[in-house]
Amino acid sequence: MRHLSTTQLIRLRSLLDEAETSLRQRMRTDDFADDEQSDRLGIQQVMSDQELHELLDITEARSRLTDNSYGLCVDCGAEIEVERLLAYPTAKRCLACQQQHERGRTRLNA
Repeated sequence: MRHLSTTQLIRLRSLLDEAETSLRQRMRTDDFADDEQSDRLGIQQVMSDQELHELLDITEARSRLTDNSYGLCVDCGAEIEVERLLAYPTAKRCLACQQQHERGRTRLNA
């Protein structure tokens, strides 16, 4: 986390807070959605799973902030670029490792 300034850390914490607030509002709205509006129960379940995954990502990012590992790639230990973190505050991998991770998932799904 040494590569992140205090100002950047404050901004990143704020982005995580905003993402969580927005997500929790979306989850509450989904809870009250009429069944006819959602067309299928399966779509609601997928959204719920996605929302829970996003909430877990936010929680994990906050844990990394607490233990000073935020901004370090979980795979290679390299510093994640500030621009990437600002665009995607829950990023846990540098761009190179994320691309490799996604290629591996693509092969598994093929």
